[in-house]
Amino acid sequence: MKCLAAAGACAGLALVFLAVAVPRFLDGDVARKSFVKALSAWSGGKVTLAGQLRIASFATLSVEASDVRFHDAPGLDPVQRGSAETVTAVVNLSALLLGDLEYRKFVVSSPRFVLKRDAGGRAADELAAARLALTLVDRSSLPDIQLRDPVFYIADGALRPYRRVAFERITLKRPDRAAAAPFALSMRKPGFELAFKGERNGQKVSGQLKLAAAGDQPLAAHLIAALTPWETASGFSLEGDLIWSRERFSLDNASLSFGDRTATGVLALDVSDDPARLEGTLAYDTLDVTPMWAAARGTSNGGEMDGSPGGGYPPVRVERRAVDLDIRLSADRLRAGAFEAGPVALAVSARSGHLSIDVAELALFGGNAIARVEIDPARPSAMWVTGTAKRLDAGALASALQLPLSVRGPATVRLGLNVPLGAEAAQAETGTASGRFALLFPLGGSLDGVAGRTLGAAVAGSDVPAGGRERFPFAAARIDGTLTGNGVDLDVQGQHEGQKIEGKLRIALPDAAVSGTLSTRRAEAPVATSGGASKGGVASGSATARSSKLVLSGTAAAPVLSSHEASLSN
Repeated sequence: MKCLAAAGACAGLALVFLAVAVPRFLDGDVARKSFVKALSAWSGGKVTLAGQLRIASFATLSVEASDVRFHDAPGLDPVQRGSAETVTAVVNLSALLLGDLEYRKFVVSSPRFVLKRDAGGRAADELAAARLALTLVDRSSLPDIQLRDPVFYIADGALRPYRRVAFERITLKRPDRAAAAPFALSMRKPGFELAFKGERNGQKVSGQLKLAAAGDQPLAAHLIAALTPWETASGFSLEGDLIWSRERFSLDNASLSFGDRTATGVLALDVSDDPARLEGTLAYDTLDVTPMWAAARGTSNGGEMDGSPGGGYPPVRVERRAVDLDIRLSADRLRAGAFEAGPVALAVSARSGHLSIDVAELALFGGNAIARVEIDPARPSAMWVTGTAKRLDAGALASALQLPLSVRGPATVRLGLNVPLGAEAAQAETGTASGRFALLFPLGGSLDGVAGRTLGAAVAGSDVPAGGRERFPFAAARIDGTLTGNGVDLDVQGQHEGQKIEGKLRIALPDAAVSGTLSTRRAEAPVATSGGASKGGVASGSATARSSKLVLSGTAAAPVLSSHEASLSN
């Protein structure tokens, strides 16, 4: 009972004190001077209250000033000046009980801030606001400040007009003014949201970052160009452990989402050199290169990947210029238009405009492939592709390439192609890949369908039967090809039921007209004679060979084979 009585007495004394002290402190010059002093310490410049100062709420011990003007704001650099419809301050009760009028929270409603002209070029609007917020982390004297419906007026260069950048809310909480004290920053506007909890120690910021940007936000394009330049400018979100210094931005335990696709790993952007350097490792569920391939084929950008080296503060200014890359990517699935394969593991490297992509593993068509893609700055309008794929399902490969043939068997493919990019890809005379390739069937296979039936009949020297066998088996085969702008030249070698098949063919583009010859040669068993020599002078026991020549015409979709008369030789 004594304890309850003592508590009641203390509460009563506190209420009496508040009843006497609050009107005194929140009235007239005392409140106005303390209010202006707190805002001046925050902005670093002159502040005037053009409107009235009133008690906003006795329940929360808050006061509100209207028509607040920040005549200059050196503490909020790059802010030049600003104004606010109202500023509400919540009184610090513990300080008030000790006889001091201090504030623990400020809510600035509808502020308008005019920033200094930026001579260095245009920065992303959201990043410019984030830079200002990080400035407040260093300089703000207020433990908790919230900007509601803030508007920033930003201009790039000396002559460009100001543009209006609006947010719904920006909140900064820093209860402790110590150098390495934790703080929390949040920013929100339609299509954009950022939340950060961490600490700043000198020039380094570290903590937990969450960010989401819709596809129509310029920031999405800027950040994707900076962190994942192989992706396209669509909406995305990311979160992870951020470490941000003046020359380096790193994100550990990163999780990135691009619509229905996700990636996890580590990323780091170093802007200490020119160009900047992006390195890291990302594991995707699905890596979609369709938009990147379409962009490379449709525009000529000098073979450079666009990036985002920072200005004086990392990477706040995102300028579209080259960035060196050293990235390891893996994915369960690789998507390129209608084509899908996987899993895949590759490394992307870019140095001074020289781009190389090394595919260490790619599962496709039942087999596995390795490849290398290069773009040389000396020839930015083309890329060089080399690779080898083994144990491919030849039927699935032919179907994916939309070839007018049905073929079966495990195949090996080797290629070295020069593929035009950008403007050259659209020109008829240079828009086709060129180079060499080889298709091998070391374990044999078969040519099926009408083509198999036609070839089988031609090799046998008979007419094509109406309902004959539609399968032409071969024990081994090899096709070496040369691809040029106006056609494909093929050198064919194969074995079929004891016959050796050789030929040279040409497929003209773009109508796929086929021309060339195939020759077959079969070794006959030696014929024994009682007199030791045959009547025609052929030695007893010698082997003979039967050969025939086939002429190929028509088109790749409907080839025509005609036989020449067979010959016999020894």
